Amino acid sequence: MRIQGKIALMAVLSLTVAGLIAPAAAAHAGSAPEPQAELVPAWDRPGPQGRTTYEDGSPTAEDQRAAAPRWRCFLYVSDPEFEKHDGRWHIEGTGRQSCNGAGYAPQGPRLTLQRYLGFGIWRNVFRTTIAWSRGGWAETRTAWECTGTGSEEYRWVVDGFAQGVSRARKNAYSLNYLRVIC
Repeated sequence: MRIQGKIALMAVLSLTVAGLIAPAAAAHAGSAPEPQAELVPAWDRPGPQGRTTYEDGSPTAEDQRAAAPRWRCFLYVSDPEFEKHDGRWHIEGTGRQSCNGAGYAPQGPRLTLQRYLGFGIWRNVFRTTIAWSRGGWAETRTAWECTGTGSEEYRWVVDGFAQGVSRARKNAYSLNYLRVIC
């Protein structure tokens, strides 16, 4: 009888413990795990990173003097950031350009978000329009909703445009890439 009592007591305790654990496990079973993200140093160098400058072209053949450029533009791109808005995760970035001198207007930056596919291939997943400005400064900020699965890497690329006499363009890549694990 003692053995049957112990078995009955163990059965009651295991049902009680299982009853305490089961509701907590059921509560977590319906919710997806929160995505994780980390900045990783850029492992390739496709061009200038973080910031760069560009300027009006060299003097014409008729004017071989070492003249200073008529204008110069400074281009900046942020690292990707992973932020939650209204319950959804977004990759955010900023691109800005400032120009000084004469003859660059209109000017402006454009942001492109790229995802790494492997084997050195990056694919554009989102691109803003050019934030044209007639002044010396322009900025564009954007957020792209992250809907992928698995581990993916993203980077921002900013293109700077200046009209001037002949249209000029330069780009810069984020210093760090964002590895997102969904």
